[in-house]
Amino acid sequence: MADTESPRVLRLTFEFHVPVGLPTNIHGSRVTKAAEAFTSAVQALASQVFPWADRIEVRREWCYAWQDKSETVHLPATDKNTPK
Repeated sequence: MADTESPRVLRLTFEFHVPVGLPTNIHGSRVTKAAEAFTSAVQALASQVFPWADRIEVRREWCYAWQDKSETVHLPATDKNTPK
């Protein structure tokens, strides 16, 4: 085995979107309860479905996505990024 092992992390991301124009005010306490419920559910399943894990890193974020845009920017071809 090598002296240095590669870090191994399984990262799953779920985004729950509230439809634009939905006339409801979602209070912070409800967001917190939802996050706690999802965390609890994942924790309950973790040792069954991914028994190699020794911990779960939980990130909670509630935001207003005023700008949400992704794009692919292609870089110029070079001898290091182009298959031969």
